Amino acid sequence: MIKFVCFYLCVLIVSGFLYDNPCDVFPKYSGGISNFNNFTTTVNVPAKCKNGTFRWDYPQGHAMLHFQNMHGMEIKICIKDSLGGTFFNVTDKATNERLATFDYENWSCTEQSSAKDILIQVDAPIMRIYVAAIEYKVFS
Repeated sequence: MIKFVCFYLCVLIVSGFLYDNPCDVFPKYSGGISNFNNFTTTVNVPAKCKNGTFRWDYPQGHAMLHFQNMHGMEIKICIKDSLGGTFFNVTDKATNERLATFDYENWSCTEQSSAKDILIQVDAPIMRIYVAAIEYKVFS
């Protein structure tokens, strides 16, 4: 039973990456993947997306996840591990506080905000890894 559940989850994760879901976001590189720890990129999460995945291949440096709050509602962004995402340090830029511990089962959330733009900073781990991903949800 456990093997079946693991297989099913792997199929869901891989299929999400293969079918070009606009809510599954990742850094877009020009000139190749960065090898610098001071690399920073902004990843825009489409405003219509209420849940999806942030995937980062060969993470190095920092990625800023930019969520738009078009209607100025009180919202919070929650994340949990999808694939090695616990290697990331994730910070709510509104408060400059690191999000609490998260894993495959437990979500960690930003404070509620009505700001038009919400930024979450994702710092790559110091050790080089192949790929890592986190799931996100927008709650209002």
